[in-house]
Amino acid sequence: MENNLLKADFTSNQNNQIDDLGSKIVSLRNQHNLSQEKLAEELNVSRQAISNWERNKSEPDFSTLCKICGIFGVTMDELIKGGHKNMSQEISAKPKKRFSKYDIAIGLFYAIGIVLGFGIFFCVGLYFMTYNIWAMSLFLGITVSLVFGLTAHAIILLKRKD
Repeated sequence: MENNLLKADFTSNQNNQIDDLGSKIVSLRNQHNLSQEKLAEELNVSRQAISNWERNKSEPDFSTLCKICGIFGVTMDELIKGGHKNMSQEISAKPKKRFSKYDIAIGLFYAIGIVLGFGIFFCVGLYFMTYNIWAMSLFLGITVSLVFGLTAHAIILLKRKD
């Protein structure tokens, strides 16, 4: 089945890479020492279909392209666009999101709340040293930690201007 929607992507030629899908399939097939017959058998298509793809007379459908990528251990980007360089350029071009001063302040207050909670748990528990007091101090420590952190979070969100 011919798929002309993908044709535009097959014509990119960057850094002297193979510039069409047919040549890429031939190259990958040769690297893996597969004959057209063997590849056709693994893809459940005819040998003539493989030949037509390699001569750019037709193109495989999307599901067959996925199978080809699986057989040869390449990504769709490598098969169609020419490799990792395109993908890494796209990833590095995205700006990295930095934490704002408000995000840092919220995290800091949660950390302070956790330290306070642990402090209450151990100080009260060690002072009285009974099972019931340990349980109560654990509950009290968790409660103080959450209340402190959530209150600070709410106040910071209300004051936030960005």
